[in-house]
This record gives sequence, structure tokens and C-alpha cells, in this order.
Amino acid sequence: MLRRTKIGYAIGDLGLSIAYFALGFFFLFYLTDVVGLSAAAAGTVVLIGKLWDGVNDPLIGVMSDRTRSRHGRKRVYLLYGAIPFAVSFALLWWLPLGASQTITFVLASAAILLFATTYSLVAVPYMAMVPIMTVDYDERTQVIGFRAMFSSFGTITGGGIALLVSNEDGVESALHGMSIGFAIFCAAAIFVAAASVKGLEAKNDSDISRVPLRRYVALAREPNVSTLLWFKLLSAVATGVLAASLPFFAEHVVGNTGLAAISVAAYTIVGALLVPLMTSLTRRHDKRHLLLVANLIAAVVLLIVGLIVDADSTVLFVVGSAVLGASMSAYLLIPGSLVPDLVDWYEFEYGERHESVFFGLWLTIHQLGLGFGGLLLGVFLQVFGYDGSADVQTESGVMGVRLALGLIPGLFLVAAALVLLRYEITRERFDQARRALAAQTPAVES
Repeated sequence: MLRRTKIGYAIGDLGLSIAYFALGFFFLFYLTDVVGLSAAAAGTVVLIGKLWDGVNDPLIGVMSDRTRSRHGRKRVYLLYGAIPFAVSFALLWWLPLGASQTITFVLASAAILLFATTYSLVAVPYMAMVPIMTVDYDERTQVIGFRAMFSSFGTITGGGIALLVSNEDGVESALHGMSIGFAIFCAAAIFVAAASVKGLEAKNDSDISRVPLRRYVALAREPNVSTLLWFKLLSAVATGVLAASLPFFAEHVVGNTGLAAISVAAYTIVGALLVPLMTSLTRRHDKRHLLLVANLIAAVVLLIVGLIVDADSTVLFVVGSAVLGASMSAYLLIPGSLVPDLVDWYEFEYGERHESVFFGLWLTIHQLGLGFGGLLLGVFLQVFGYDGSADVQTESGVMGVRLALGLIPGLFLVAAALVLLRYEITRERFDQARRALAAQTPAVES
């Protein structure tokens, strides 16, 4: 596969990540400290969106696998879903200020439900392109590596700028401008990806099994599928709490919300720079073991930052973010490279090929984990007495913020890596499956 095809495809992740990380890093804080919802209500809004994802992700996966179009059954969703996705993202940041708690809650819930639907409409087919683009184990990891690097740029752009905007006096107008600019850019990135993969489905696509819809429910119970889904759930709770707690930590512990943007930049730049090294390491070491070591290091770094950093140690905050990014480079790369292999393995084991469905399940669990992470953070802060309308938080509220960043994400990251040790599709077993599948069908060029 040509390098420009891989890079063009990966640019689509830049568009998805800008919206995703702007939402993940800032939306809960936006709801509590800008719009005025209580922490628990704001966490519930996030959960509502993610619960809806639990319904629409697998349905869109099934729909995509069964679609027949001259544009390709996955690419067609990128072409026609990019603009609705961009518009729904912009609407998130136009909630009225000063409305009652009930009205604000209803409007915020409606906005996030619309965004969740359009995001899935693009993201599920987009991610499911990987097993079609190439059947090579290492080349798939390389494609995911390119995506991880563009995702990192999206983290800086989406999360970082959203956090900087929150530090401005005219936050409402700044958010409006940010949302429109991001929406245009996100749509453009999705269109670039769609152009880059033109023709690949016709060239490399396999026939998708036409099985009854009820059969898809059983997929999640297959041991390797369930292992990946449990891993993803725990990981998503970890990253959801980490991202959403960062602006609270920067504001109430470090005393500078704008500094959160710098820490996000340090985290993502270091992580992105180390993705090629991590890609090289996956050729020599078991991906599961690499991720366990990386997540253990991340947990220790988070605990140190969460409990030690204060207003006088901003350098430690940024350095800690950079070290965290180094350890999390494995998380940027490895999880996304596991699902395409699962598609081939399942075809080898059961004679059924489900591309978008597996990615739909993957995204479903990811979004549910983020939702529970948002709810967990909101309730956790509420228990510690956090009050978004207060100019100065109580000692208990600040301690809740410290523990939310320093303890919860690390615990869930370690638990996720331990669960992944049960995943059985290693390089050797994948190669066995690919040889068997190649013997059954004519080889195709990738």
C-alpha cells in the first residue's frame, strides 16, 4: 500500500480526534463551570450520550457491513456523514447561559445525543477500513501508528485549544468561534480520508457474512472478543476520567487553566514522537506485555502528579505530563491494532467476517466506558463537595480533584492491561489464520 494512502486515511482521525478530545477534555468542565449545571447532572449528560452510543454503534456497524453502494459500504458513510458530524459538534458549544437547570439539562442531553449519532455514523465505518486496506500484521500496525500520530495532533488541537479558550474572559463567544472553525476542519479531514481510500473496498473487500441480526449479540460472548471489550471498557473509564479531570486539576490545584493546554501539548507531542519507536518494539515483543509495562509506569506518574503538584510546581506538572505521554504512546498504538486482527481470526475460526460490527462493538464499549468515567468523576467530585459556582474550592473539593486525576485513571489502566493478558490472538496465531484464509481464496494485493 502506498504511503500517501496510509497518511491520507490517517488524516481522517485528525478530524475525529479534534471533536472527540475537545469534548473529552472540556465538555464536563464546560457544563459545570460555564453553563452552570451541577457536577452530578453534568456527568449524567455525558453518560446519556455514551449510553446512546451503546445502541447506535453496533447498529451502524451492522448497517455498514450490509450496505451496498458504488462508493463502497464504508466510504459512503464518510462522504455523506462528514457534514452532519461537523454541524452536530458545533451545536454542543451553543448552549444558552443562565437557563434553568432543567432546561439546560434537556438541551445538553439533546445536543450530545445528536453528536453521538453522527460521530458513530462516521467513526465506525472509518475504523473498519483497516482490515480492508491491508492483510499484513505489521502493515496494519503501521497504519494504526499513522492514525495515532494524527490523533495526537487532534488531541493538541481539540483539547488544547478548548482549554485555552476556557481561560479567556469572553468564553462564550470564544467557544462559538472555536466550534465553527473546528467543525469546518473536521469535515475537511473526513473528506480527505474518503478520497484517499477510494477504490480500496472494491479491490480488497471480502464478502460479508449474511447472518441473522440476533447472531451479532453472540459475537460479544466469544472469549477473545469479550476480553477485548472488557479491556476497552476499563481503558475508556481511565482515559475518560483522566481527560475530564485535567481542567479541574489545572484550575483548582495548579491555578491556571491555560496551563492544562501546555500539559496536553507536552503529553501528546511526546506520545506521538514515540509511536514509531513503539511500532518497532511491537515487531520484537508481545503487544500485551508492552502495554502492561507502559500502563504501570503511567499509573505511577499519575499518582505522583496528582498528590505532589501544586501552584508552585508547574514545571513538575508539565514534565509529568510529558513522561505520561511517553508511557501512553503504547496505548495510542496497541489497542487499535488488535481489532483488525480479530476480524480475520473470527473468519478463520467461524467462517464469518464482520468488519464494522467488531469496530461498532469496540466503539460502543469505548463510549460506555467514557460515559461511566464522566459519571464517576461527576459523582466523585460531588461526594468531595466540589462546587463549580464557587470561586474558591474547599480543601475537600481540591482533594477530590487530586484523587480524580492521580488515583482513578491509574487503577483502571493497570486493571485493563491485566485483562488484556488473556487475549489469545498473538502474531503466530494471526499468521496461522491468514495462511489458512489465503489458501481458501485467491490472494489480493494490498
